[in-house]
Amino acid sequence: MVSLKAIQASNAGLRAFPNITALFVGGTSGIGQSTLRQLARYADSPTAYIVGRNQARASPFLSELHELSPKGRFHFIEADVSLARNVDVACQQILDKEKHLNFLFMTPGGISLGGRNETTEGIDYLFALRYYSRMRFIQNLLPLLESSSGPSRVVSIYGGGFEFSINTADLDLKHNFSLLNAYKHSITMTSVGMEHLAHTHPKVSFIHAYPGLVGTNIYNNSFPWPISSFYNYAMWPFFQVNLEESGERHLFHLSSARYPAKQGTATQGVPLGSEMGVATGTTGEVGSGAYLLNWKGDVSPSNKILAQYREQRVPEQVWKHTEDLLAEAVRR
Repeated sequence: MVSLKAIQASNAGLRAFPNITALFVGGTSGIGQSTLRQLARYADSPTAYIVGRNQARASPFLSELHELSPKGRFHFIEADVSLARNVDVACQQILDKEKHLNFLFMTPGGISLGGRNETTEGIDYLFALRYYSRMRFIQNLLPLLESSSGPSRVVSIYGGGFEFSINTADLDLKHNFSLLNAYKHSITMTSVGMEHLAHTHPKVSFIHAYPGLVGTNIYNNSFPWPISSFYNYAMWPFFQVNLEESGERHLFHLSSARYPAKQGTATQGVPLGSEMGVATGTTGEVGSGAYLLNWKGDVSPSNKILAQYREQRVPEQVWKHTEDLLAEAVRR
């Protein structure tokens, strides 16, 4: 486990990278908001785009960011990112204004006890938020990420390290949907997809991180008060990760040279302190460009499922499926 003190020292090193440009998808609450708050605290005159559903509700937080970083630029993009076509519109606003992107940080999602709930694009709503829309952001913004002369990193917060066997004949679960299957597919497809992208885009590093049990509003927003109260008062106090610490740790995941791209250089992150080395990636290679992390920033142990899928060329299959399904979705 990387100590919080070491993480804070590393985050302070972000000041050596002026004009950091970042996109936070789901950055108006919870983990995304906390991580963005730390970026505003530590970075020198950052530019951050925040994608969320309600600009009026985000306004107080935007004011807070300007107070934390008077030289920073913070732009809100209102969008329902469960739809790939809306993701395209949001990305175009960034592509029109920026020449590079250092950080792409994604947390959209939610919890449901219901069945398959298809969007107008034919994808289950939560499956879209947890996987397909996030991959669409990556797909659209890779040119900017690859143009960065400094850090260039994608972090997706969900279930890195908890990969399961999946139904490779029904990846979008059109015929075999269940809440458990959707959970398994979202996690495993993210991990194998990022491994594939790290190979095909070696100038960008990719992290799939498990955040731990963080004290956010997700249960308040997803369940009636008896259930949310149980989580908030009976379970959370004993197991939760402090939200501020979570933000510090995820900023470290975004910015530290511990997690370089496959063809990374020393400019691809804040230099490592004496207690840290370069992390081992999903393939077992140090600095491979794709990483599965727990909330402490430690690499998840060797994964037999990923090794099996690598031999079966499942990462390539998953990415082709993802590209094809998203292309079909935006044509609807």
